[in-house]
Amino acid sequence: MAAENVKSFFIAIDPARHRDQLILPRQFTNRYPDLLGSCVILRDLGGRLWHIEVIRSEDRIILTTGWSDFFSHHSLMFGYMVIFEYRGASTFLTSILDHSACEIHMGDPGGSSTTSQPLPSFQITMSAPRFCHRCIFVPGTFASTNLPRFVNDVQIHDAAGRVWQIGVDSRANGVVRRFARGWAEFYTTKNIRPGDTCVFSLINGDVPAFNVFKVAVGGGEQTMLAILKLTFVLNFSIPRRMKDSNPS
Repeated sequence: MAAENVKSFFIAIDPARHRDQLILPRQFTNRYPDLLGSCVILRDLGGRLWHIEVIRSEDRIILTTGWSDFFSHHSLMFGYMVIFEYRGASTFLTSILDHSACEIHMGDPGGSSTTSQPLPSFQITMSAPRFCHRCIFVPGTFASTNLPRFVNDVQIHDAAGRVWQIGVDSRANGVVRRFARGWAEFYTTKNIRPGDTCVFSLINGDVPAFNVFKVAVGGGEQTMLAILKLTFVLNFSIPRRMKDSNPS
């Protein structure tokens, strides 16, 4: 699926509000009012499909019958994060992060168990303002192991439905070097400060993406900021020296 067609949002779980029903973010439903039918399908990372009834109340879309079964089966707790990626035909791929930002996988019904598997990730502690607000350098070992090469752009999606387009600079061999153009606006909007640490955790999926967390100065719990997606705008240009070496 082309990255520009991927529509996603995330919800931080509060059992008092979300155990029996789930109201989808207004920013998502206002932008895509006709995207969903009277029933949606949630596909978890174990491949199980959950059919959830949808009701509409004024301008809100609410997941009702069937949602509580999904909630209970996945043992959702306060502070867990559920990420929804729209896959077409009223279907979402879902993934769940626990308090340590690890992805949760469930076993089969009847003998289910929950395991947390650390996600590939890297973290950057913000340095002096004149530097850290302009770009984020991606560790070379992480980029060469986990990311496609010759990527030109990434997109950052937050829970309010806002999107930032971020330019990517790459090394000569195509390995991602840094997230640059456009990062400053995201940095300012999300109130990131020198000394804060940003954690980028890779999400499993068809489109490479990261959960972006912030750990404020002095430590404490991670705060989910956004989802960062790699857009497949790839640069396959051949270096001049390679062109010159080809026989005419």
